[in-house]
Amino acid sequence: MFKNIIFSILIFVIGAYFTNYYKNKSKDLELLIEKKKEVIFELKRSNEIELKENVYLKSPENIKKLAKKHLENDYIFFDQQNIEFLKINEK
Repeated sequence: MFKNIIFSILIFVIGAYFTNYYKNKSKDLELLIEKKKEVIFELKRSNEIELKENVYLKSPENIKKLAKKHLENDYIFFDQQNIEFLKINEK
């Protein structure tokens, strides 16, 4: 009878230890996943901002404004009506 009580207590302690160990491991993994999600969110947000800035800076009006501000006056602008596209007939 004494052996059964000691054996039961030993099984209970070992079970509690493993339960606590795996609970802490899963908690650590959840924290790591949460940190990774925050980093991904920040990267997506900065990527969206960079894409918007890129589109804004690539517009012809803004290119002209920036060129007037940062380039010399002998810089040549082409109007869209003066640009011809090269057509190639591949037969």
